[in-house]
Order: sequence, then structure tokens, then C-alpha cells
Amino acid sequence: MLLPLDVLLSEIKAMGIQARFPVSTWVVRKLTGRWARRALAVLVLALLCFAVASHIRSYLMVRRIQAVLRGLSELRIDQTSESELQRTVPYLVRSTFDRTAGGSVRRWYYAGITNASDRLMSRIISSYPWGEQVANWLGYRFIAFDAGVIVQDGKVRRISYGVSKHFVLPLQPGYIVSANSFHGIWAPYSSGFSVSSQDDFSPQFRIGEYREDPWVGHGKVLRVTFSNDAPPDQVRQVFQLKLGCFWKLLPCGDARDIAPQLWRAKQAIDNATTQQLNSGKCPDSIIRGRIRYLPDVSVVLLEVTGSRRLKVNEEGETVQDLFTDYRLKEVIRGRPEAQSWDHVRFQQLIPSPSDPTRTMANPIWPPTKVGTQVLFFGTHHFYTCRFIPATPSALEIIRNTPTPPKRSEDEVGLGIQ
Repeated sequence: MLLPLDVLLSEIKAMGIQARFPVSTWVVRKLTGRWARRALAVLVLALLCFAVASHIRSYLMVRRIQAVLRGLSELRIDQTSESELQRTVPYLVRSTFDRTAGGSVRRWYYAGITNASDRLMSRIISSYPWGEQVANWLGYRFIAFDAGVIVQDGKVRRISYGVSKHFVLPLQPGYIVSANSFHGIWAPYSSGFSVSSQDDFSPQFRIGEYREDPWVGHGKVLRVTFSNDAPPDQVRQVFQLKLGCFWKLLPCGDARDIAPQLWRAKQAIDNATTQQLNSGKCPDSIIRGRIRYLPDVSVVLLEVTGSRRLKVNEEGETVQDLFTDYRLKEVIRGRPEAQSWDHVRFQQLIPSPSDPTRTMANPIWPPTKVGTQVLFFGTHHFYTCRFIPATPSALEIIRNTPTPPKRSEDEVGLGIQ
């Protein structure tokens, strides 16, 4: 049975401990005294009030973010007018900088909802390894939400947003979920970029997964890009986020917790892409997506003149690779590739759709029969289907589909990423 504090102290005094350890006894008396108990009660009450206030404040911020997302989901690219935008999306602020080019007027509307201005908490979270964990225990969560809408000639042309749960100096959030709309994706100086198998299979609705982000750290990060003519049911998923973890007891995990619908959509795209790859074929839908959404893609018509398998030493192991010779017949689109079409090596390994950090055997082999005409897609690095049989339907798509315009907001590396 526990003794009362005064009885315990009298027992200690009777045992002579106070005489032997006067300093320790004085410290114990001070720490267990009336004023100490009052100070402890005040501290606990202050922490409780801080936690309650943090939860309430985060809840109100999440309410505002959800209101912006609901408004963004109702916008239609190239259709919604500027006046409708102002009525539909709350908390938007118009930028004072308007750009006029070629007779077109471009305006930018943005919304920023964040608690990054809390200098003390931001410094504690960013400076100490335990800072974020302690803040989570107390109910304080870093929140950063940015949204932007570009209006040109009175119509909405681009929609973007980003959500972050980590604070990084100097006031730079790392988006754990972000989304951008596009008309056609391009890079400056036609430098090209990688086009994954999933992007080929689902060109209108692309979901990229990143396991380690330089700002966020470890965990899964989702970045969504959707075209101006993407199916409405897919676009709707972009704005359906679960942000309760910002104000509830358990803190947010990675992108799978914040965007479960997008994560499931990504898994569905990955599975469908794997099935398409295993079929060993390149459907016309892939060609149509490349021509429709990649302004810089080049296409040349080639003819197979020979093929052979040769042994190649790769890191001490001998493997057989396929090499094919071609003759250039026509440059259908873009600039001709500055390369020799002899001794072209087949790429046997490609990134796995289910896990981008691993590779798999490329199941789609190029045509090798002498005299066969094939289409080669250049400028960008396509994981698969770089050499496709030149069927009449493929040629019709390439010759009759107009080249999409290069819009400045669709340049790779610009905007919310």
C-alpha cells in the first residue's frame, strides 16, 4: 500500500536519510512539494490546451483545403470561364502579374493554406530529429497546400495542386501528393524524357510513384498528371483526398493514406500495363497517345535489312543479344535521328510496372523479318514499343493526327510537381 507523502517524508527522516543525504532530500522535497505539484498540473493543462487548439486549428485548415479541392473538381479545362472559376473555387487569389503574348492574356489564380508561418514549431520540427514526433504526439501537424489555376483568353487552361505534411527549410514543402493537368508534355530544346510503360498504356491519366523524395524522405509519393480530355470519372479521383490524418489522433502516413483512391487507380493501371506487355503486342492506342500528347515525338519509317544474335559480355556473364539492321525510308514526323540504323541492339530489360526499382524481361520484341517495314519512335526514351510494325492503321494515325501545340505551362519541370 502506498504511503501518503507526509508519512513517507517522516519515515525518511526517522531513518536518518535526511542527515546523510541533505541535498537529495531537499531536491525530493521541492519536486514533490505543493508548488511543484501545481506547476506540473499547469504544465499538463497547458499541453492539453495546446493539443486541443492544434487539432481544432488543423481541422479548420483541412476544411478550407477540402473546399478548394471540391471547387477544383468542378472545373473543366478549356470550358470553364474565368467568372465561373471565381464563383466555384473559394480562397483563390488573383496574381497581380498578367502576361500578354501573341494577343492572348494569361492570368494566374492561386491558393495557399499552410501553418509554415509558425516559426517556433517549424524550427523545432526541422532542427531536431525528435521534433516532428513530439509535435505529432501533441496534435500539431505541419500542413501545406498549394493550388494554382491558369486562365487564358477567359478560359481555364491548367489546374494544379500539391499537399505536403513535412516542413523543410527554407519554407519549402515537399509534396506527398500533387496533380497537374496538361494538353501536351514537352521538354525544352526537344531534349526528351523517359516515357514509362504505364504512361503509354494510360496516356490521359498518369500516376507516378516515387519511393524516396528529396524533400519528403522515405515513403511513397504520388504525382498525377491528367490531360484536358481525360475521362471525368478519372479526373474526379484526383481531388478526392482523405486529410483527416492532419487533425485526428493518428498522424498521416504516406501517399497511400492521403490518396487511397489514386493508389488503387495506380495499381489498376500497373496491372493492366503488365497484361498488355505480356500480350507481346503494341496496340494502336499507344501510338495514338504518343502522337496526341507528345509534341516533340519523332517517327521514322524503317525497313529491316537483317538481324542476328550475338554473344555479349555483361558484367562477367555471357548473354545473347538481338541486333537488327534497318534502312531509312521516310521521316514521317519530327527531325530525323542522327544515328546509324545498323547494328541496333534490342533492350532486353525494362523497369517493372509493379515496382519501378526492379527490372523485368522486355516481352515485346521488334520485327526481325527482312523486308518488314517498322515505325521507330524517337526523341523520348520509351521503355517498350520503340519499334512497331508499320500497319496501315498505325500509319494513318501518325499521318492524320495533328501535332499538339507546345504550351508554356506544359513544359516538363514547371509548375507544381
